[in-house]
Amino acid sequence: MAKDVKITLRVNAELRAAFSAAALLEGQTAANMLREFMRAYVDQSCERFQSGASGPISPAERRRREEAVNFARASIGLEGLKPSETVEVATCKFINGEISLANFLRSTHSTLTT
Repeated sequence: MAKDVKITLRVNAELRAAFSAAALLEGQTAANMLREFMRAYVDQSCERFQSGASGPISPAERRRREEAVNFARASIGLEGLKPSETVEVATCKFINGEISLANFLRSTHSTLTT
């Protein structure tokens, strides 16, 4: 069984008091409510990851993805390799935020190993 750990958060005193009061109205302690929120967030994150939807991305994230892809293209180009059309299509979808990194890797892995 995993060992519990302690997390310390800095919050405004008024926010802490209001949160504690709201939790008590729900019949919960603030700590229990925070644990529930954390579990819900993890569950939602896992669902998004498994569905493959990475959601809308910011212009900065799009640039970061494009720079990473260009670096990878240059790296494989130095080896004399060229990405297949299937990989390029998946690459564009990843850069534009249409698929997650996990789905990008899944979709390109089969083309690299065959």
